Amino acid sequence: MPRVQVLLIAKPWRGGLAHHVYRALQDLLPGEVVWLPTYPPGAMEWLRYRVGRAGWRRARMAEIGAFRYRAALFLNHRPEFEELPPDERHVLWLTDAPRPAAGTLRAYGRVFVSDPGYGAAVREVVGAGRYAGELAFAMHPALHHPVAGRGSGRGLCLVANRDPKRDTHLRALFAAGLRPRVYGNYFLRHPLALRHPGCFRPRVANERLGDVYARHAVSLNIHARVVREGTNMRSFECAGCGIPQLVEYRPGLERYFEPGVELEVYRDPEEAADRARALLADPRRAGAMAARAERRARAEHTYHHRLAHALAGLVPGLEAHRGRC
Repeated sequence: MPRVQVLLIAKPWRGGLAHHVYRALQDLLPGEVVWLPTYPPGAMEWLRYRVGRAGWRRARMAEIGAFRYRAALFLNHRPEFEELPPDERHVLWLTDAPRPAAGTLRAYGRVFVSDPGYGAAVREVVGAGRYAGELAFAMHPALHHPVAGRGSGRGLCLVANRDPKRDTHLRALFAAGLRPRVYGNYFLRHPLALRHPGCFRPRVANERLGDVYARHAVSLNIHARVVREGTNMRSFECAGCGIPQLVEYRPGLERYFEPGVELEVYRDPEEAADRARALLADPRRAGAMAARAERRARAEHTYHHRLAHALAGLVPGLEAHRGRC
């Protein structure tokens, strides 16, 4: 029976979370981590999945049972995980607006949420003893860092996929005469992209985000509708990449970055235009904010910090990496 320190059970998302977590786990525990994907990672596996999804998922469940491990970290929950026996070594990190049904999530010894706005509903299902609170997103220093040319960029950029709330904010910015460059699935697939074709670009691979930020002066972060508290991955990644940020405020954002000092915030689309103009007009102030945000992200908000916190007491040797999580 294979023996490892940590099993990572996660979907290989385009957004990159599982990849970032896996890389950080390998940094912390080299050679002692196995990633079991919950969705086919390649063409052959995808064909097997299409032929028999239930069988493919049963095989993944059997793989989990075949390992001896100190901890198993699950990024989000799937119905088949209900078949797993309750185990204190099972750690669940819920993202993307979790609303678990009563009586579910029995397999996990501790359950975290990325957005504490959903915490009450999760705590009601798992109980106070197993609800572990907020585990925010983060950055990876080797992946999210300034690239050559940082500081010479121009204008606003937004890296984001379509969302009705984002549409409203973007319309207001265009109406105010600002023309943010938008990277994501708006490209050729949305009326805004057709009206402002010069402002929209296709989605960018995670490994190329640093190049995008190096070409722009300010990163705009409009939260999707599902974000209730805290912030999304983008705030931490942009901090690591060293680009000044204008972030739509959500309650609890100040737990991670100080508004007006490490990043600029706004509360409605009309205010966004004013704050954007002010940042673009004062690159020295914007650069100083970005430098402070980068230092804080590296000191407190890496995936190494988050994992050391999530796996505390299960995997020895991680305590030095806990920091402020």
